[in-house]
Amino acid sequence: MAIPAGMEPVTLDRGFIRLAGRDCGSVDLRFGAEKSRFSPERDGRRILRAAGLGSERLLPCDEAWTRSLPGPLYCASRLSVLRFGQTRGLVAMLFPAPPRPDLLQPLCRSLAWVPATRWRSWSCYDIAFETPPGYLLHQAAFRQGHFRLQFRKGGALIVFERLAPADVLLDGQPLRSRFERFLPAGGRGGYDMVAGGDREIVISRRPGHFGRLLAMLGVHAGTGHGLIRHVAEANRILNLTEEGAPLPETDRQRLHASYAVTPAY
Repeated sequence: MAIPAGMEPVTLDRGFIRLAGRDCGSVDLRFGAEKSRFSPERDGRRILRAAGLGSERLLPCDEAWTRSLPGPLYCASRLSVLRFGQTRGLVAMLFPAPPRPDLLQPLCRSLAWVPATRWRSWSCYDIAFETPPGYLLHQAAFRQGHFRLQFRKGGALIVFERLAPADVLLDGQPLRSRFERFLPAGGRGGYDMVAGGDREIVISRRPGHFGRLLAMLGVHAGTGHGLIRHVAEANRILNLTEEGAPLPETDRQRLHASYAVTPAY
């Protein structure tokens, strides 16, 4: 999904995104898998009631621009539902007022349903990254100067953190002198610097006695490793950590290579 110009994500949760902008108000998007074939009469009525539009009907939109969409589009005054034909996914979009064509059309055209069995690309505020197959969004928090997104697959966890402004956080010191303040939340004191320089720090969690015993048995619970980077040109600190069973090396390389500050920061 491409975020419309002038809007930013203010809420990101599993199956739900809220976008907001000064001139556009807010847009709520709910995603879900189609359990049975979507019926605008049966299912649409339920969605309309939940949106506070119980007196309206969800009707097919057959305008020319909708022919390039991946499935049929149904619309009411402030609610639009896009059904993905091949992947059987649904996206419901709720607007604060009847949406302008220059908002609805680009948003619908950009929507794509990527199953969790594939690598998925994410772009949020000023960061972009990819997640490996099977990882689902677990938690997301956006605070001033600190973003944190967690993705989970069973007992394995991938955490993306972005901190800013880097020059204030580093206070004129090189990254290796200040790396402890950028360790994963809740993990401070449990990580060591394995290798480090002025721009990158490789970290690894110190296993306890029980963790060492599990490792001898081939169980990787409690392990952790990551990379802290100072992106000086963007004045950001990027921290990417993995907890639990390690990823294959090729997947890890792709994971780290994808995590970046977007050019439009």
